Amino acid sequence: MRALSLATVFAALSGFVVIYLASWTLPTEGFAAFQAYWGLFFAATGFLDGIMQETTRGVSAARDTGRTGDGRPWRLGAWIGGAVLVLALVIGVLWLPVLLRGSAPVGIAAGFLACGLLTYAFQAVLSGILSGLGLWRRYAGLVALDSGVRLLLALAAWQLGWGMPAFLFITVVGALSWLFVLRGVPRGVLIDVSRSALTRRVGSAMLATGASAALITGFPVFVQSTYEPGAGELVTVAGIINAVTLTRAPILVPLQRFQSALIVRFVEQRAALYRALLGPVAAVLGVGVVGALLAWLLGPWILATLFQPDLYVPGLLLAVLTFASACTGSLMVTGAATLASELHRAYVAGWVAASVVAFGVLWLAPLSLEVGVCLALVAGPVVGGLVHAAALRGERAAGDEASSLVTSDT
Repeated sequence: MRALSLATVFAALSGFVVIYLASWTLPTEGFAAFQAYWGLFFAATGFLDGIMQETTRGVSAARDTGRTGDGRPWRLGAWIGGAVLVLALVIGVLWLPVLLRGSAPVGIAAGFLACGLLTYAFQAVLSGILSGLGLWRRYAGLVALDSGVRLLLALAAWQLGWGMPAFLFITVVGALSWLFVLRGVPRGVLIDVSRSALTRRVGSAMLATGASAALITGFPVFVQSTYEPGAGELVTVAGIINAVTLTRAPILVPLQRFQSALIVRFVEQRAALYRALLGPVAAVLGVGVVGALLAWLLGPWILATLFQPDLYVPGLLLAVLTFASACTGSLMVTGAATLASELHRAYVAGWVAASVVAFGVLWLAPLSLEVGVCLALVAGPVVGGLVHAAALRGERAAGDEASSLVTSDT
């Protein structure tokens, strides 16, 4: 686990550096377009992470119980990757002109997006297998390689003055990392369910992770496509997108990488799931409070010192956005617990509810850009977490009732 911890820290820092270098290499509107493209790609990979989560659960459960089925994650990943390739090309051609606003050729951007998502489908399968087998060092290597490739190419782009197409390629290139980690991994790994059950569960997990990714990494996409560049009263659209990205990465990037470990933890402690859940949720919210205070005190100085003037954001706004990221982080933890409990419908319902509330506030509430973004990013995760908590409480009550019936019968 230490290797995975270091890899997740490296991934978070690498993302910071790539975004920072892009902010100085690209013009302000081009930087906003790049962040929207970055958010779109990682929102889509978050959708594909449903493959990883269910593969992790299936492989881990097969190891623990000895029960196996005929589900084949690699085959399913290939089918999903092909479908996503076609879908990304269609959506890319239709939507990317709105996001890029002339900053890069749409055809090149759509091609990069589609190919990157195809290869990431296989990376998601491999990540799930490595996690389910407990091969944490190998998984850590995959995480570090994925981020390291982007970092090195971003440094080259900054030094050599490469333009927007280079940064679009940098966004997707890390998805090829699985090819270099595949060697030596068992090919015929078994999971605990049948092919049809695997397909159904992966579909549910992808729907949930897609909703979560839309809220976590895809949020800048909707801000960019909803507001004009000068819409804010205190900040620019590029500035608030940058602030959302920077305040979310320290909490959510490590949590995303630890999703597999959380699922395994909750699978192993299902008998005392509430107790196992309270610790991670309290830790995430505690980090959010401390991070909000630091963002309030140090954030404006960091932005004024390191970023261009158009990207400045006041301290109070940075503090609220940082705590909002912790709210989303706690929702990720409760989501992992519901998935480990095989409450797939509740898992999906929580994330969908969070996304619907967040985007409903963003699009429908008559609020300024700043207030709308902050309220959306707090209210959505709170509602989603309550949905998960209610489902887990119901599962616990049902288990207690069943235990009491068994006791009375004996």
